Amino acid sequence: MKPSASATIVSSTWVIRRLSAADIDERWLADFQRWQEVTLVYRGAPGDRRIAAEPFIDDWSPDERRALCRELAAMAGAGQVWAAMDGESLAGFAAISPEPLGPDGEYRQLKELQVDARWRGRGLGRELMAACVAGGRAMGARRLYISSHSAIETVSFYERCGCAPACWLHGPQIELEPFDWQMEYDLARQ
Repeated sequence: MKPSASATIVSSTWVIRRLSAADIDERWLADFQRWQEVTLVYRGAPGDRRIAAEPFIDDWSPDERRALCRELAAMAGAGQVWAAMDGESLAGFAAISPEPLGPDGEYRQLKELQVDARWRGRGLGRELMAACVAGGRAMGARRLYISSHSAIETVSFYERCGCAPACWLHGPQIELEPFDWQMEYDLARQ
């Protein structure tokens, strides 16, 4: 199913819909299970990609959750924020920033694509990515810029979705997250 940028997407287990700022308060992510046990990560440049053992637990603190809620609410106006709901429970979400990036303004940044730990491995991430692809096209972008967590599972997810190493690098994002894997999705592809 190819979603439109404003569509509500319904599957047999969840509903994905675009949110407004009013849908997101500071407690919106309070029960979201971001927790991820990371054991292997990618390091190096795309042409010299190496796997390194750097085990850690990735999760958000309560302050980080509240800050992300504020950021998402602010982005929901001009950008796009999608939520995947299982009844009243948040199963996943994704967000695209409205600011044009790149030398010609052809990029929009995929700021978030998160699936609750209880929902991983069921195809929800792919459906959220499809919503973001449709949303990026509706925003007039030619590419999505993704600063992916360097965990091999996360990078592999984006690669399976059709993402490739970024041709253009967003300096401020690299300064913010120097270990992230910089990728892009060509919105012209079918």
